[in-house]
Amino acid sequence: MIYLNMPIVIVGAFLLLTLTVGIYFSRKKTTFRAYAVGNKQFATATLVATVLATYYSAGGLMRNVEYVHKIGLYWIILILFVNSFSIWLFSRLMLRMGPFMQNLSVPEMMGNVYGTSPRIITALVGICSSICFIAMQIIVMSNAISICTLDLFNSEIISILATLVLIFYSMFGGVRAVTYTDVLQFLTFAIIIPLLAWFIFKQTGKSMVEVVALLQTEKKFQWNSLLNSLFHFDIKSLGMWAMMLCTMVPDLGAPAIMQRVYMSSGPTQAKKVFLYVSVLGFLITGFILLIGVFVFIGGGSTLPVEGVWDYIMANLSPLFKGLVCTSFLAMAMSTADSCLNACSVIVSNDMVKILQKRKIFTEVYQFKIARCATLLVGLFSMFLTFYCKNLLDLLMLSFAFSLPVITFPALLAVFGFRGTSRTALIGMGTGALAILAWKKWVTSTTGIDGSFVCMLANGLAMMVAHYLLKQPKGAGWVKPDHVFRQIQQEDSRKRAEQKEAIQNAWANKKATLANLIPSDATLRFIGLYIIAIAILGYWFIKPNRIYWAICQVVVGVLFTSSKTFFSKVLSNWFMGLALLIVLAIYLPVNLLWEWWSMVHPIFAISLALSHLTLILWVFPLYLGIGITSVTLLVAIYPIYIGFSFSLLSLLFPLLIVSIFIFSIIICLKVKIGKLTSRNIYLEDQENIRASQQLKASLYEAALVPSTRAASPKRYGSILTQVVRKVEESIPFLDNHTALYKEDFQT
Repeated sequence: MIYLNMPIVIVGAFLLLTLTVGIYFSRKKTTFRAYAVGNKQFATATLVATVLATYYSAGGLMRNVEYVHKIGLYWIILILFVNSFSIWLFSRLMLRMGPFMQNLSVPEMMGNVYGTSPRIITALVGICSSICFIAMQIIVMSNAISICTLDLFNSEIISILATLVLIFYSMFGGVRAVTYTDVLQFLTFAIIIPLLAWFIFKQTGKSMVEVVALLQTEKKFQWNSLLNSLFHFDIKSLGMWAMMLCTMVPDLGAPAIMQRVYMSSGPTQAKKVFLYVSVLGFLITGFILLIGVFVFIGGGSTLPVEGVWDYIMANLSPLFKGLVCTSFLAMAMSTADSCLNACSVIVSNDMVKILQKRKIFTEVYQFKIARCATLLVGLFSMFLTFYCKNLLDLLMLSFAFSLPVITFPALLAVFGFRGTSRTALIGMGTGALAILAWKKWVTSTTGIDGSFVCMLANGLAMMVAHYLLKQPKGAGWVKPDHVFRQIQQEDSRKRAEQKEAIQNAWANKKATLANLIPSDATLRFIGLYIIAIAILGYWFIKPNRIYWAICQVVVGVLFTSSKTFFSKVLSNWFMGLALLIVLAIYLPVNLLWEWWSMVHPIFAISLALSHLTLILWVFPLYLGIGITSVTLLVAIYPIYIGFSFSLLSLLFPLLIVSIFIFSIIICLKVKIGKLTSRNIYLEDQENIRASQQLKASLYEAALVPSTRAASPKRYGSILTQVVRKVEESIPFLDNHTALYKEDFQT
């Protein structure tokens, strides 16, 4: 009986742990700014975790798995690549957020640019959009608990309990409690989702090659079918393009995501956070989509979309059902609590504070308003679930609130547009009327979503109003702020330094080649590696390869003994040239030859992994990445004509391992490079301080007390002689010598 009730036990333990973490981080007394965006001292890893937890919702998990089964390859491309590209674009925009990093919310940013009325409209639209997202999470919590517990318990009661838990710690803990509970919830679903994908794959009873072969027979997973659907330009393809464009636009109107931007210490950290999110999100999305693919293989194309999660739960043990239900709760609560906290800040800071007649608006009053707003928004979201249960409809409704009204004015503000309230209101009104008209006359008949088109209408109306109507002085486009200019100047300086380094390296070819030589141990390892691949190549590919294997062994022996026997005979630049020829020419050519001949595919792929790993590790990072990239680009054609799709599917785990190894090497080399630069800088500073102390001591030792009593003319002559002797005694002097002269003369 306890084993059968395991799901509810795990869910209860998770809710209790979440409540404990939320209460623990709610104890600290704080200001309203800290309640809203924290102390702006969060670690980058913490911000990445909370953004991922906010971004990946339980509604997204349930919807994506179902729609992979329903739509196929189009949905995979849309969510995996277009979504990641959108987050990457968002990270690029963060460099221009310098003027707004001290704001607490998107409405405050809009108010600073466009005035009070656009600020209140943005606040109302942001709250409505967040209510849609919170409602999606409550629906998924109810459905997930119902599926996991097989209706043994009242799912409505558990969902209400989970909603009240997140409302409680969101009310009293602020963004600090929300952030650290998000980290816990992110770790929970980031571990469970890959395990779920693996278990569903094992339940199919098929290998990866068989899975790919079956997918190729299904029309919805074929490239030709996808391309025909996208470029046929009928109502279906227009609907696909409309959804793709909505997903691709960086949504600056999302209150919860933008709150994470304001929690960053500056534009640079915000950029790093969302860049890491785009990479890690790609992996998480990949596992979610694999669950949908494996369900399609295991359940067959006849499985209805409504029965996808019933099929998944039917093939899991009660223990793992509890873990999956916990994953749903973690994803739902991490998104909902972020939206609740963002809405509470908006209500208190951007609505009540602006509309309040009293001049005194204390922080105690702000806290009360924010906590009441958290409760009310949570209750409104629960009421919305009684009227709408479709997750995709709620998602598109949230897009309809934010994209046509907020996104384009926010993008213009970030890019330096400073318009009047009238201009912003014209654009917002145009976007709102356009989406209402589109919903009534276009979506109702064709099903095509018009959020992206109405967003463009908003921007066009703003530009027309700005350039046709009379504008006050100061309205229009402004230059980038000093933070963005500093970032641009730093990038220009780095590019100039790189260009100069390349020119110097080309002008001093021998010195550059000599610097490529690694340590003696690394050279010996390279020699042993060449000998090993010669033996293995002859072992796997025997016909007429004995002479080529002997030549490889000779080259390996020369590398093994190069510094021991030839260091006094051969110059360093010649040894560096030999290393460059072997690693940059011989190994890639050897790799491409193996792929063209295609005698042993497994050996060729393994050889590629080891060759490229060696090149990345031995050479400087810029050279290693360049050689690896060129080799892979050239290798696309032999891979295409020589490797079957089933073989590539079989080698997919090896590809994942390769990417993982390359990433580790690049990260380690970047870290080592930074530490080396820091050590060189500290050593230079230490040498400068030592030289300054030595010069000062020599001056003081040379000036005996009797000379201090001499006449000014005599003293100047003695000082000149002392300076000359000191300059001769120090091998390197800097511009501090003149300062010492002035000090002694004074």
